[in-house]
Amino acid sequence: MKIWFLALGLFFVMRANGQTPGDSVRQSYPVLEVTPHLGYIVKNSGQVPESKRTMFVEFNPSVQTNGSREWHHIFGFPRIGCSLMAGDLGNSRELGHFWGVAPNITFNTLNPKWYSPRVTLGLGLAYFNRPYNETENPLNFYIGSHITALATSAVFVEPAINSQFSLKAGIRVVHCSNGHYQVPNLGLNMPSVFFGIVYTPNGTPEVRRRNILVPPSKLKFNLRLGIGVNELARTFGPAGTSKYAIYMTDVYVSRRVGKASNLQLGLEMKYYNGFYQYIKRNNLFERDWTQKSTVFGFFVGHELLINRFSLLTQGGINLYNEFYDKYIQQYKSEKGLQADLKKLISTRLGVQYYLFNPAYATRNNIFIGGYIKANFGMADFICTQVGFVF
Repeated sequence: MKIWFLALGLFFVMRANGQTPGDSVRQSYPVLEVTPHLGYIVKNSGQVPESKRTMFVEFNPSVQTNGSREWHHIFGFPRIGCSLMAGDLGNSRELGHFWGVAPNITFNTLNPKWYSPRVTLGLGLAYFNRPYNETENPLNFYIGSHITALATSAVFVEPAINSQFSLKAGIRVVHCSNGHYQVPNLGLNMPSVFFGIVYTPNGTPEVRRRNILVPPSKLKFNLRLGIGVNELARTFGPAGTSKYAIYMTDVYVSRRVGKASNLQLGLEMKYYNGFYQYIKRNNLFERDWTQKSTVFGFFVGHELLINRFSLLTQGGINLYNEFYDKYIQQYKSEKGLQADLKKLISTRLGVQYYLFNPAYATRNNIFIGGYIKANFGMADFICTQVGFVF
């Protein structure tokens, strides 16, 4: 489960141009970026260690799309890369250092104006050498495990020096979380500014934008089944408790809007084995334990369609969440509006890979995905699902 996002992302990089490795060597336009960053950690609790300025270096080998695939034209010829990051978190004793790998996509890379903003989105994994440890490092509530998911976004400008070299300057946000797989897990948010250099040894391809036609959009029925895992504890602990499975079923309708967006509307059901075990141990309810361990809700979602891949963002409302009320009553500090919103609002971020390009396949498509599920911004669990488009 921990390596799921990395496996999907690396596959994304290899398949981005729809070419075999031999073809990509012959037709590719490699790009090498080296970027130092200077930033800080957003302090999201009074109980976390102090941190000075963070510093890390990013090396991002990538490939400039050349118009050989239709989706290159739809997205304005983006760059596909894989960022490698390493740096210091401003407190070596309690926060340590981190290393990250994040497959990514950069939009608007061939805009002729140097001041036109470009956007990079990435999703991968991070490794921390000083996570929380009850005896050796008891104050690092940001990160509870060595390996976490890593999400990153950046906005920057890229003025050219000549045909091969460009400068790169902008702002970046890095977010790391293990999805409540192991607590404590406040999550680490790290904004930064950067100034680097970009090297394109073969220059950029000469391409002419084509008007891409896709089939008319139709309403589709989707079924998604999966399993997740988390540790049944609050954000700060108790640490070291058992991990439990979560079983998920989603039914929803979807429809493509434009050439690269897919909208979703549906119902979701989540059964928490950890809830069931907690109810059983503490006699929270007299009967209907299985029902009380289940959460029902509806959701709306958006997929950004990139060839056979999609980036999924989803938000929803929990219509039935009986366990949460009983559980939260034991922790008076978590009552109030924030607790009510955690009970009510469900969100998800993830990536999906389809057997056939979903922009063109109207029926009978299979997909697999990896996701981080949250309750009003607080990580709930990590999961994987398989689905079918009817």
